[in-house]
Amino acid sequence: QLIASTLYDSSPQVSPDGGKVAFRSSRSGTNEIWVCDSEGANCEQMTRFGGPLTGSPRWSPDGRWIAFDSRPQGQSDVYVVSAEGGFPKQVTHDSAEDVVPSWSADGRWIYFASNRTGFWQVWKTPVTGGATIQVTRDGGFSAHESPDGKFVYYAKGRGVAGLWRTPAAGGSEEVVVPSLKPGFWGYWALARDGVYFVDR
Repeated sequence: QLIASTLYDSSPQVSPDGGKVAFRSSRSGTNEIWVCDSEGANCEQMTRFGGPLTGSPRWSPDGRWIAFDSRPQGQSDVYVVSAEGGFPKQVTHDSAEDVVPSWSADGRWIYFASNRTGFWQVWKTPVTGGATIQVTRDGGFSAHESPDGKFVYYAKGRGVAGLWRTPAAGGSEEVVVPSLKPGFWGYWALARDGVYFVDR
C-alpha cells in the first residue's frame, strides 16, 4: 500500500520524473487534488475548492503543472495548478461539461472531453490561451496523445466499448482495442511500446 487515508483516495498519476504522485482525495473533508512523494510520504494539498467534485489530475510533460477538472461554478471546467502550489488557473470557460484533461506531448495543448455540441467529443485548447479546437466528430472521451505526438487515443464515451485513435494533425479514426469494455474508459494507458489496458 502506497498512499492511504481513512477517507477516499483515487485517480493517481506518477510525475514524469517518477518522483511524485498526484491524486484525488477527500481526506480534507472534500474532494481535492493532493501530491505525495513517490514513497507515499510528504503529502501536500494542492487545491482548496472546499466542496465541488475535483479530480482527474494529469502532470504536464515537464512536471511543472497539474491539469484537473472541478465544478466550482456548477458545470465542470478544466484548471491547471503549479506543482509547487498556488492558486489554480481556469483553462476552459464553456457552459457545458469539460472533463478529464490530458497534455499534448509537447506540453502546448490540453485535451479534454466536452458535451458542448450535445454529444461527448474530444477537444483541445492552447495552454497559453486561444481558440479551442474540436478533435473528434463521432464521439470521444478521455483522450491522450501518443508520446511521439502523432496520434490521439481515446474512448468513445463513459459506457461505450473500444479504444480508438486519430492522427493528431487530423484524419480518419480507427479502432485500436475493440475489446476494451464499456465503462472502462479510464482503465488504459499509453506507453512507447504499446497500449496497456484492464480487462475483466
